[in-house]
Amino acid sequence: MEEIFSQFFSGERLLSYKPFGNGHINDTYLLETVAEKYILQRVNKNVFRIPELVANYEILFNAIDDYQKQKGIRLTPALYKTTSGKFHFIDKEGYAWRVAELLPDAVSHEIAKDPEISYQAAKAMGKFQLFLNTLPQQHFGDTIINFHDLPRRHKAFKESLTTADKERLEKAKAEIKRSEEYIFIVEQFESAAPDLPKRITHNDTKINNILFTEDQILVIDLDTVMPGVIMHDYGDMVRTFTSPAAEDERDPQKVVFRLDHFEALTKGYLEPLKNDLTGIEKETLLTGAKSIIYEQALRFLTDYLNGDIYYKTAYPEHNLVRTRTQIKLLEYIIENEDKLNDIINKQLT
Repeated sequence: MEEIFSQFFSGERLLSYKPFGNGHINDTYLLETVAEKYILQRVNKNVFRIPELVANYEILFNAIDDYQKQKGIRLTPALYKTTSGKFHFIDKEGYAWRVAELLPDAVSHEIAKDPEISYQAAKAMGKFQLFLNTLPQQHFGDTIINFHDLPRRHKAFKESLTTADKERLEKAKAEIKRSEEYIFIVEQFESAAPDLPKRITHNDTKINNILFTEDQILVIDLDTVMPGVIMHDYGDMVRTFTSPAAEDERDPQKVVFRLDHFEALTKGYLEPLKNDLTGIEKETLLTGAKSIIYEQALRFLTDYLNGDIYYKTAYPEHNLVRTRTQIKLLEYIIENEDKLNDIINKQLT
């Protein structure tokens, strides 16, 4: 750890380090020196394509620095450069390490408890997207291949039906039936996809990827900043902002769609961004919500049928429970599509 630290700070001495946060992909540590504390991350090379990620960050953070100075705002916590002037240090095993500033008073939310939180978080994402719209899409690589690819996820689901053991197929019978009823969402996505402009997008706009401090709201977890489409970022906010229940809530009565949070996040996201969107992007926002939620339901269900080989599980039906929460949110959207589109259109005028 001292060797890694020395790649970023040649004149300081590392006093201590300890694991920090509850992330499931990267390894995160709190570093302490005599004068300062920092956040250190080791990027998971089994999840991300490290050369593309490192190259993306060089473009992204140099552009962020310029944009923040020009606009007089802050979008994200600062990253420290190595002694050789890069944002990452690559160790002998091929892992990428980076150091970010620690914001001692910052908090994040697993659940948005108040519509104002949803509004402010979505507005921060909208402002961040406004910045991302200034970046050249052709200069960014994919840090994860086929990250949001609904047709591919549906194909994997159909394949799992032919390979799963009989017991799991039987236990998942209801979830399989419900999932197969929503094949039309794949068709809606495929119909819209050719006309959607490719942009640089965040691609992981969960509520807990927003940091709230006393005087600013910042976007974090930028490893998936790469080419994508607006409707997926909007859709993942709908997926993670609108329910007061955890993604693996066992009680279906607690999984509800909060219309006031939907309205708040839609207002917040579109206020800074709506004049930068094309007509097709505006028309497909709710399609994005359906696509992302359906995609996530299929991923959980497919993993269950495949024997729980991707997501960590705490009990045998964990992935089935996760599937059910996604399907319940999806059903609400489908049943109330006209009302939700009216809310979106109201914010676009």
